[in-house]
Formats: sequence, C-alpha cells, structure tokens
Amino acid sequence: MISGILQRTDLNALVISLQPGNGDDGKIFLQLAQNRINIEFVNKILLRNGHASILLCVDSKDTYSVLALLEEIKAAGRMDISPLARVAILSLFPHREHPIISGIITHVFSVSRIPLLAMASSLSAISCVIHEERLSEALGLLSKTFDLS
Repeated sequence: MISGILQRTDLNALVISLQPGNGDDGKIFLQLAQNRINIEFVNKILLRNGHASILLCVDSKDTYSVLALLEEIKAAGRMDISPLARVAILSLFPHREHPIISGIITHVFSVSRIPLLAMASSLSAISCVIHEERLSEALGLLSKTFDLS
C-alpha cells in the first residue's frame, strides 16, 4: 500500500490567527521568503467568519527569527501568534489507494491517542504533523499497520 515513510524532526509549530481582510497572510509568507526561512509544512484554514488560522512548521533553529519577523507584522496588523509545540512530520508515500491510507492513518492515530495536529495530502504523499515525543510510537504503529520492515 505504501512505499515508505519519510520523517522530519527538530521542528516547531506555530499557530497564527488572522482577522479578515488586512492582507497579513501575504505579508507573513513574503517576509519569511525574503528572509530565506523555509516553511516545512503549512496549513491555512479560512473560517466562516472570515478569520483565518495558519499552522506553520519551521526548523527549530529558525523559530526565534520567525517569531521576531511575525512580531513586526503583528504590530502593524491584527493577528495572534501561539507557539504550539515541538513537532515531527511523517510523510507516507502511497500507491494508488490514497483515500484508504488517509483513513487508516487517522484511525490508527485516533485509537492510539496520538494527536494529529495537521494533515495534508498531495498526489505523491500524505503528511502528518504530530508531537515529536510521540514520533517513535507513531512510526512503530505505521510500520506495523502497513507491514513495513
């Protein structure tokens, strides 16, 4: 079902809450890009009331720089920034049965009480953001579930 699992560790997650219509999301991504800060994972959700929530995962060595850049934008706009946790990203590379794999991952993590902080899917991978201290447990579960050796 899957050809492998790639893991990324030593990351920090930040949650940014934005009020509608001030363009702060564009400022955030432009500022990070101009400062050559790589975003390892991003998930943006637009809520019904027009507010938005962004989860960013960045290398832990960049966290203070990111927070400083965001504080500059925050001072000029309307947003809240919350450091969330030390995280890891697990990316699974499925073969054809993509929807089934997403369901299995979500179920296995739920039953094992491993919080799935964010999940994203592309044509080639399913990526899951979890607390880094649960990484070994999560890898063991996924290896057993998908019969990886």
